[in-house]
Amino acid sequence: MTWKQFRPWLIWGLGAAFFFAEYFARVAPSVMVPHLMRTFNVGALSLGALSAYFYYPYVGMQVPVGTLMDYFGPHKLLTFAAVVCGGSCLLFAVSESLWVAEMSRFVMGFSAAFAFVGALKLATLWFKPSRLGLLAGLTQGLGMLGAAVGEGPVSVVVAHVGWRYTMILIGSILLSLSVLIFIFVSDKNVEGYHHHGSPIVGTEAGFLDGLYAILKSKYTWINAIFVGLLYAPTAAFAELWGVSYLVRTYGFQEQIAATGISFIFIGWALGSPLWGWVSDRMGRRKPLMIISALLSLVFMSLVLYLPAMPIVLLFACLFLYGISNTGVAISYAVGGELHPRRIAGVSIAFTNMASVLLGACFQPIIGGILDAHWDGHMVDGIPYYSAAAFRIAMATLPICLVIAVVVVLFLRETYCRGPSERVADAS
Repeated sequence: MTWKQFRPWLIWGLGAAFFFAEYFARVAPSVMVPHLMRTFNVGALSLGALSAYFYYPYVGMQVPVGTLMDYFGPHKLLTFAAVVCGGSCLLFAVSESLWVAEMSRFVMGFSAAFAFVGALKLATLWFKPSRLGLLAGLTQGLGMLGAAVGEGPVSVVVAHVGWRYTMILIGSILLSLSVLIFIFVSDKNVEGYHHHGSPIVGTEAGFLDGLYAILKSKYTWINAIFVGLLYAPTAAFAELWGVSYLVRTYGFQEQIAATGISFIFIGWALGSPLWGWVSDRMGRRKPLMIISALLSLVFMSLVLYLPAMPIVLLFACLFLYGISNTGVAISYAVGGELHPRRIAGVSIAFTNMASVLLGACFQPIIGGILDAHWDGHMVDGIPYYSAAAFRIAMATLPICLVIAVVVVLFLRETYCRGPSERVADAS
């Protein structure tokens, strides 16, 4: 492979590596639940709220980040964001009060919002549109691989050195990555894009016109609602409450439970590029999105409500749920294909925003349901939630997937093409 052929993969790869590494910070609370409860003297609702502080700015920044990516390009923005994300991890590590920890999680979410959109923007700048499904899947897959590392291996690190030193290590990794992004990543001129701003969205009027074009499309909203419902169980279960659920309902030790949850993310890491590639080869998006929602419903329901499942079967179901749930990555490709390429950054960002919004809401909602069914029993200074309380709280997740199956039926098929290509094909 020549440098000319390798360079696009390196540039996109470093953007995707930021998305990979920020997932360490995103899911870290799931393997620190008892430690954080004890340190900050909080219950399930407050811990869910602490974790969710990451998602509030993450969601709110998606459309602005897409606009900034379209206007300024990804290089400087990704460098800045990786520095801030690493620094906020260090601040979280030394937090002594809950409000400092919450502020740190807030800043983490703000800076991490640049990672996924930046990586996909690099993909749109350096690769042909026909590869967007594959690259969206690879990017999402790397993020989920980061989440898998953030569950199993990070739980081992927490057990050996404590949660504070673990967060210092995560922050150091992100700061090192910012240096590599600064050195190797660069923007590239393509049609409709310039280093000093896009002539289409580089003005307030242009941005508002582009945003209006996205928001007025009913298919934008259908795709956004679908991706939010499809991803909500992963965000709520795998990214926070899953480890505690397996500890309480199956009696696992914390590290074994974290290993089980990591199988979800390993499935995601393998399934995302696979489903993206299959979708690109088929030239269809919608059939695989329907299959994804149906299989996610089946395997999540088995994990939550099939009693006395052997550990091998349980881990297999977690893995298969992860593979099944990767229709989310196809939705990102749909988000980029519903609208012209000049506003692809904003369109993808809006879809990504929807994918985490419901999950951010469900983390404290599940915590609130747990608190509502708590009998007041304490163990080692923290609230003890029964297996029955966990099963009641988790009942909300299959409901999300049932609604997702219905919603996707109303989505328009893009045939893996943007608007101009579909018009050309029709004529």
